[in-house]
Amino acid sequence: MRKIKLLFVENDEALRGLLAALFATSEKIQLLGAFANASEVLKSGLVSSADAALLDHSLDPEGLNGVELGVQLRNMNEHIGIVIYSQFSVAPMVRRVPKSMLSGWSFLQKSATATLAAYTEAIQTSISGKGNWPEIVDLKFQDLRDEASVFFRLTPRQRTILALAAKSHSAREISTQLDLSYVYVRAELSRAYKVLLPDAKDSDDLKTAAILKYLELMKAAQ
Repeated sequence: MRKIKLLFVENDEALRGLLAALFATSEKIQLLGAFANASEVLKSGLVSSADAALLDHSLDPEGLNGVELGVQLRNMNEHIGIVIYSQFSVAPMVRRVPKSMLSGWSFLQKSATATLAAYTEAIQTSISGKGNWPEIVDLKFQDLRDEASVFFRLTPRQRTILALAAKSHSAREISTQLDLSYVYVRAELSRAYKVLLPDAKDSDDLKTAAILKYLELMKAAQ
C-alpha cells in the first residue's frame, strides 16, 4: 500500500523536529518535508505531489496562518487534505475556510500527548475528502458565516498595519515603526477599509468601524 505523502509546517523548531521524527516511524505516512513557515512550503515545489498537509495554525505573524496556508495549498492542489492543529477553538477556524473547499479539512487540538495514531487518523480522514470538522463542532455547513471571504482579502501587511492602528497608533507612527512611507501606509489603510466595510457610506467613520471589524475577526480566531 502506498504511503500518504505529507507536508508538515510548524514554526517551533523543537516541536517540528519531534513530530518529524515521529512521522519517520510511521508505516502509513511518508514525510515529504518539514517546514518552518508558509513561504518555505509554497516554494518547495512539493505541493502538487502531496496527499495531505499538517499545519500549525499559529505561524509567522507577518505571514500566513495555518488556515490561510491551507487555502493556498488547496488552490495549488485541489485534492490535498488539510489538517490544522492548534490550541485555539475549532469553530472560528472552520468559519475561516471558504465553503467551497471545506470538505477534506480536519482539526486537531495541539497537545504534547497527541499520538501518531491520532495524527494519522485525522490525515486519513482529510484525504478521504470528508474531514472531521462536522464531528467536533456543532455547525451546519449551510449556516457557516463566510468571514473568510473578508479575512483572506486582507494582506499580511494590511493586518499588521490594522493591528497597530487598533493600538491607537497614527498612520505617521505606523510608517515610522514599520519603516514604510506615510503615503503607503495611508493607501494600505484605505484598501483595508474597503475590504472590511465594502458597503460603508462616505459619511461613516471608516477608521473606527474598520478597526472594530478587524478586532471582531481577531477575537473570533482566539
